[in-house]
Amino acid sequence: MPAGFSLVELLVVIAIVATLIGLLLPAVQSARESARRMQSLNNLRQIGVSLHLYHDARRMLPPGFRSTTTGTWPGGSNDAVPESGPGWSFFSFLLPFLEETAVHATIRQNLPITDPLNQAARETVISTFVDPGDSAPRLIDITDSGSPPAAGNTPSVITRAALCSYAGCLGTESYEKQPFTGVFHRNSKVRFSEITDGLSKTIGVGERMGRHTRSSWVGVVPGQELVYAPESPQYRAAEPSFNWRPAITATLVHVRSSAPSLQGSPGGFVGPYTAGTNFLNMDGSCRLITADTAPDIFRALCTRAGGEAVTVE
Repeated sequence: MPAGFSLVELLVVIAIVATLIGLLLPAVQSARESARRMQSLNNLRQIGVSLHLYHDARRMLPPGFRSTTTGTWPGGSNDAVPESGPGWSFFSFLLPFLEETAVHATIRQNLPITDPLNQAARETVISTFVDPGDSAPRLIDITDSGSPPAAGNTPSVITRAALCSYAGCLGTESYEKQPFTGVFHRNSKVRFSEITDGLSKTIGVGERMGRHTRSSWVGVVPGQELVYAPESPQYRAAEPSFNWRPAITATLVHVRSSAPSLQGSPGGFVGPYTAGTNFLNMDGSCRLITADTAPDIFRALCTRAGGEAVTVE
């Protein structure tokens, strides 16, 4: 009679295989996350190259977004400045330098983002602007809940647009306070010579994943708001407009009191990786900032001419 495995031997083999799989899966997941993070760094480096090419061509950096103001800032941190748009962001101005000339050619820069003639452009997904670790939908709703939004209001959809997993840095002051201390703002025209803290010590762009808050590369739609995405741990189903942020945060972020964290506001930086959040320095290099980074160091990196004496690796 041929020899066979006993039940005990079979169970032992199954247990060994299960243990090996249990050891292998975290390693595979870690390798995949590392690969996605490296691709995100590559995206940021491409954005950095395009910013330098734009500066070489125009002798200044692109505006954070282009919009005409129609009123004055009321003075509150989350108060919006009345504006009429069109609202196109610095991401849109970089398209010709990212081999996306065809998409750029379809944009009617003199028309609002929401204009029907801009539908094709605003719904085009630009791979460089999407973090591979960002699991949010590639086509998102741009919403408004009134002005100011009430905590219990349900956001209403203004239009739909392609996802962006990154945002520019406007500095460390309130969103609309002038002079702004970062690299980008509404109709800004910053030159490299004005970044006196040093290009390698000044953050220009950082990760902001769509499963924390959803925004588009197209820019700022007047009247829109940013709220937590449903996947965010801070999202409140009964109060979808909880902790809302004004329209400017659709493209730009300010840094106030903490390093990147899922506990931060919808307008804050935060990436999808456990290692930390990736940022682009204005010299084209990148850095990783973790949630336990000292706030004063993070803030110092987000000003262009603050004169802070910081030493960072």
